Amino acid sequence: MHLAVPTAATSRRLARRLGLTAVLALASASACLKEYTIGGASSTDDSNHDTDDTSHASEDSDDSHESETCSEGQTGCDGGTTCLEGQEGCDGDTSCDTACGDPTCPEGQEPCGSNCVVAGTCCDGTCDPVRERCDDGTCRCRDGLVRCGSVCVDTRSDPNHCGECDKDCGDPGVCNASKCLEGCGDGRTDCDGACVVLGDDPLHCDACGSPCAGDQVCLAGDCHVYTYAGECLTCPCPSACTGDLDVCCDSAYLGAAVCVVNGCG
Repeated sequence: MHLAVPTAATSRRLARRLGLTAVLALASASACLKEYTIGGASSTDDSNHDTDDTSHASEDSDDSHESETCSEGQTGCDGGTTCLEGQEGCDGDTSCDTACGDPTCPEGQEPCGSNCVVAGTCCDGTCDPVRERCDDGTCRCRDGLVRCGSVCVDTRSDPNHCGECDKDCGDPGVCNASKCLEGCGDGRTDCDGACVVLGDDPLHCDACGSPCAGDQVCLAGDCHVYTYAGECLTCPCPSACTGDLDVCCDSAYLGAAVCVVNGCG
């Protein structure tokens, strides 16, 4: 059998053909690699979906806190409040309490502000804190004052009601011991036309315009809660002052003996 020996020209043509085949094979491999990369991007998208799911789960977790349960006595819970048994939503359902508004009082008592008091004894903050006191549910003038119209006054020193209601001392008159005069005497101090003893006067205790509360008396320039010493008008009053109010003091302003705590001045 005779074998043909390829010439130089034939060898060159064969090499060119083999080179073309290699290029085509390389292109085919590149195409496969590119297709694989696209598949990888697809798996990246799946991870994004997982992240979104996680964020939704976080939002669902936040929603679970929208409703809170108030413990007894708690206030200020956010919207969607769920109250304990026996409580109700107050203040637009933002707080929980056993009863909104007035407290629930035991039998024989009634609400008075935020407290419970004996029925018929609540004045509910309607009394003048200086010139009046609450007595069995009624605002009455404090001891030593009388009512002139709608106001409680001391006719012994008030220049607009000197000695009696509506008796005006005029200008520049003052009211001294129920009389209209041109100036204060007897050791009294002029407080806007009212002649007072600063150590005893509960409307001007120790200084002009420095009052005691309606249920207090002024002794030596200090305000004291007090009770009367019964039928005893002048100290000592044996056995008249007991309990916390165990000190007997003479009140020149009230003209009586009173029982106080912590001494007379």
